[in-house]
Amino acid sequence: MARKSISKKPKPAAPRRKASRPNLTERILDVAEELFGRVGYGGTTTRAIASRARVNVGQLHYYFESKRAIFEAVVARHGTEVTERRRQLLVEAKARYPRGIVPLEVLVDALVRPLLMAEPRVGGQRSASMQMHARLFTDPDDTASIVRADIYDETNALYVEAIQRALPKIPAKTLYWRYYFMMGAYVWTLLQPGRLESISQGRCDPADMETAIREIVPFVCAGLAAPVAR
Repeated sequence: MARKSISKKPKPAAPRRKASRPNLTERILDVAEELFGRVGYGGTTTRAIASRARVNVGQLHYYFESKRAIFEAVVARHGTEVTERRRQLLVEAKARYPRGIVPLEVLVDALVRPLLMAEPRVGGQRSASMQMHARLFTDPDDTASIVRADIYDETNALYVEAIQRALPKIPAKTLYWRYYFMMGAYVWTLLQPGRLESISQGRCDPADMETAIREIVPFVCAGLAAPVAR
């Protein structure tokens, strides 16, 4: 009598630890984003992140080997979205203007919109996302400076070049100063939204980013294109 073939057992389900990893890592990053945004890189500890994420420090280091690794991941998940959107908008703008000279107001809008209109991650809060973006630009810690440069400097260079083409009479050194001042304007918009409500006595809504963009674009354009002092 022929032996009855034994059907193969189905493969066991993946370990629960692997299945839950995306949710756990996102929770860690959400908590870290809030802490980094509130107290900066230097003021945040892995123990505080672990406590707020409801994991122990050993679990935290299973997914992220160091505080810097967590910081890089937090910055990258937002910063990469911002820079890629900036890059895309610049490519589209250049395609609309075949000579390669994009109007200044188009460039400034394309530069500030992806940052000011950045959406929070699923489960995250917009205020935490905005504060993290702003803190990244103002945190004096060397690690923050290095991570910031890795994420943003390449697209900054692309926009500086495009602005130079739009403003050929502005010396390069002056343009860099003005670009730097522009960064201060949009970072302050992210960092101190409540201040606007206070000084305007409630007339201005700091959460209205469309209005913020509509107001900041002509303001920045005027500064970039202002006559050069002799």
